[in-house]
Amino acid sequence: MSTVLTGILKLSSLKKRLRKQVLNMSKPFAYAKELQAYHEQKLYAAVSNAGEEIKKELGEFPAPFAFFVMGSAGRKEQIYDSDQDHGIVFKGEDDRHLPYFLTFGERIVTQLEAAGYERCVGGVMASCERWCGSAEKWSQQLQHWLTKDTFEHVRYVLTFFDARTILGEHAFVLDLKKQLFTQMERSPHLMKRFADNTGRMPQVRNLFGQLLVEQRGEHQGALNVKEQILFPYVNGMRLLALQQRMMATSTLERFAALPPGSGFEEAERSFASLFEQRAYWIKQFSSYKYIIPSQLTKEERNDLKTWAKEGRRLYETIQKIVEAGGSK
Repeated sequence: MSTVLTGILKLSSLKKRLRKQVLNMSKPFAYAKELQAYHEQKLYAAVSNAGEEIKKELGEFPAPFAFFVMGSAGRKEQIYDSDQDHGIVFKGEDDRHLPYFLTFGERIVTQLEAAGYERCVGGVMASCERWCGSAEKWSQQLQHWLTKDTFEHVRYVLTFFDARTILGEHAFVLDLKKQLFTQMERSPHLMKRFADNTGRMPQVRNLFGQLLVEQRGEHQGALNVKEQILFPYVNGMRLLALQQRMMATSTLERFAALPPGSGFEEAERSFASLFEQRAYWIKQFSSYKYIIPSQLTKEERNDLKTWAKEGRRLYETIQKIVEAGGSK
């Protein structure tokens, strides 16, 4: 058997084990607490084990650092089938310390892979130079992304904005976000660029109010609940967090940071319900990204329509707020 095939089978086995562990949690899930505490424990254990490995191999950490996660892990919105999105920022000279921390990043990748988390296909990992560097290099890189202002570079900025420190100096990541806010003050047009990057929302219902599902392929008859229903909430609240200069990373925390009477209470309740229901649905469907509406109850289908409507309304409202904020 080839090495590649062996690796694929091993990862598949690890993912099945991870899914089984998640499914054995309480019923129904206390999602925000139990499931995320489970992932936090696995993340911290993997990073700690990688730290012990690298110290035995190359000696003590040469400088203070922060290891941070992004994506669904950064937002505390993981289910069970998440890939890796993470990075490292360290204090000191880039040329001097980079080889050590890149190796540390690779050890983290290996540990997380062993725990059932796939490598990021796009290379958003601490083992890659783009996502591992000194505080000075990170500062310059953020500035470059914002100045370059292409779709890809804006996407990098939005990805980083969901960063949350798991191990090390929390201030390092917070300082970089403060630099981002400072640049936004100097360049108000950036908010519109952020909105343009996430404003493509797929349709969820047709003219008759029916849910739109995949018409062909392996997911025929299924609805991509992650992209069609969840992402308008996630992307909308990220935009609002950027405009309001919030440090909170999870969508629920961003809702909670809004002042009373913000007008987003209904959207917050809808997202919280969707958040919980997604965890429950993985007991019924093989994928947490896709669900089959025809296999749901009438009440569940109505909930989906309501959540989709609220998510789109939320995003469009936030988009108007951004446009009214003086973007050029």
